[in-house]
Amino acid sequence: MGRLIRTFLVNDNPDGLKTLEISNMTIKATVFPRPLLKDFLERDESSRPGVYMIYGNPIDENSKPILYIGEGDPVSDRLKSHGVNKDFWTEAFVFTSKDEYLTKTQIKYLESKLIDLAKEAKRVNLDNVNASTEPTISEVDKAEVQQFLESIELLVHVLNLPFFDPLSYRSEPPKEDEIIYEYKVKGYLGKMVIRNGKYVLLAGSTASKSFRNSASAGIKRFRASLEHDGAIVDSQNEGELVVVKDIPCDSPSSAAVIICGGNAAGPIRWKHNGKTLKELEQL
Repeated sequence: MGRLIRTFLVNDNPDGLKTLEISNMTIKATVFPRPLLKDFLERDESSRPGVYMIYGNPIDENSKPILYIGEGDPVSDRLKSHGVNKDFWTEAFVFTSKDEYLTKTQIKYLESKLIDLAKEAKRVNLDNVNASTEPTISEVDKAEVQQFLESIELLVHVLNLPFFDPLSYRSEPPKEDEIIYEYKVKGYLGKMVIRNGKYVLLAGSTASKSFRNSASAGIKRFRASLEHDGAIVDSQNEGELVVVKDIPCDSPSSAAVIICGGNAAGPIRWKHNGKTLKELEQL
């Protein structure tokens, strides 16, 4: 069964301030770039209690995005402060209730759960310094807030943001209809499929343990995070790593970086039956 999500471009600009609402739900999301913070503060949503996320991409494309999750009653006071005191963010995502029913305890609970989801997914560098303590709420409130939380997760996915998608997860064998792309370099073999909008590096792929001279600090951090998460481990073969969990990547180049340990043009490195990914995507 489908679900209706209404998106409204407030300034008739897809890159400007916009709102999202789910049919028959009280949640309302407001999304805006940092320069439009003042415009948001003039809206009714800013005077309501809610949770928010501020987000920024590092210059190095292989470094994780930076995310801060917070709550406010109202949200305006906290966002005004972040406009002065936090430099990293470029986008804000604010979630409020259209019926203004959310209580302080409920939004604290939502904040805590969202932080936990982001930590578990390991897709971002969280800017939250202090751990958020989950407050005690009633069984009824918890059930109601759980629906709100699931709606936030849905809207974040609709916005194509990876905050809560697991960085690595249990391996899933390729389906018969999935195309398996290969990247061979210096005796190492990477295998990749395109699944759910991600370029998934498959478990069983092998990679160079050493880095190329051109490898940036971001690439090294990226690979180190995968080793820390247990997605890649040392092989029995000297100088080799093995992918032991499927790793979803945002681009074919990010998947190729894991294999070769340096910059790589993924669209022309990944091949299937002698044709590059770039050639196949153009068919």
